[in-house]
Amino acid sequence: MVVDAAIDARVAAFDIGSNSIKLTVAEVAADGNVAELWSDIATVRLGQDVDRTRRLADDRIEAAFEALARLSEAARSAGALKQIGVATEAVRIATNGPAFLDDVRARFGIDVVRISGEREAELTYAGLATIRSLHGPVLMVDIGGASTEIVAGDGSTIIEAVSLPLGSGRLTDTWIENDPPTWAEIAAARVAAADRLAPLRLDRHAGARLIVSGGTGGYLTTYLSGQTDLTVPEIDAALAGMRRLPAVELAPLIKAPVERARILPAGVAIILAVADRSNPATIETAPSGLRIGLMQAAAKGTLSDE
Repeated sequence: MVVDAAIDARVAAFDIGSNSIKLTVAEVAADGNVAELWSDIATVRLGQDVDRTRRLADDRIEAAFEALARLSEAARSAGALKQIGVATEAVRIATNGPAFLDDVRARFGIDVVRISGEREAELTYAGLATIRSLHGPVLMVDIGGASTEIVAGDGSTIIEAVSLPLGSGRLTDTWIENDPPTWAEIAAARVAAADRLAPLRLDRHAGARLIVSGGTGGYLTTYLSGQTDLTVPEIDAALAGMRRLPAVELAPLIKAPVERARILPAGVAIILAVADRSNPATIETAPSGLRIGLMQAAAKGTLSDE
């Protein structure tokens, strides 16, 4: 299935992720130019326990439907003439993922496709190039609930794009039982992340500009009072501080639901594992570019499912 071109229209783009459902409404031109108007987010943990059950849980599906009903109506009220979306890792691996997407299309009229991890990485990087000025060696890491997309680039040109079955929700479900997490649990999660990253040989990209895009980086920045340029010691110290707080206390500090705060330490552990292996020149955070990349591809008629 290919999403029809969305030319010169106000478009609502949905990212149906393993942690959250994100919406951006924008004016999209035929040449792929995207002018963002507003965005919203709902944390539903759609991918909770999907590794164990290989299914999207009924209560998580209902939470997703409730969020999509609210967000879709808000998009229509904002004048969106077309609603498009992508579903990522949790839906990719769930046996009932296709049925879930059929229901999303039927209930809400969202033209949603399931994309591969590599395509997700490419779209995210393309969108990032419109958010940040990219030049020289760049290593982008976008940490989701069930997958992490990593792109090595030279400016806006992609050299290598991969997706790993590694995410903040997955690490939490597997390695972190306590709230707040114990130091041993955090250490185990960080080792598990490093093991998953090892085959990528990130040391080949030593000295690159590391950009952490998406929710994990954004919430880390909020925790650090808006700081977007970071160092490894600062991230280490932030993780140590988070580890001492139960999710109900961390949530207001990062302006997120308790469910999202619960899995943030594992996401930060992934950032550190990437930095340990890539030895970047600089580290910064940025919003996810996936929805912008999605709208650019849809405008050109190049978005297809896996």
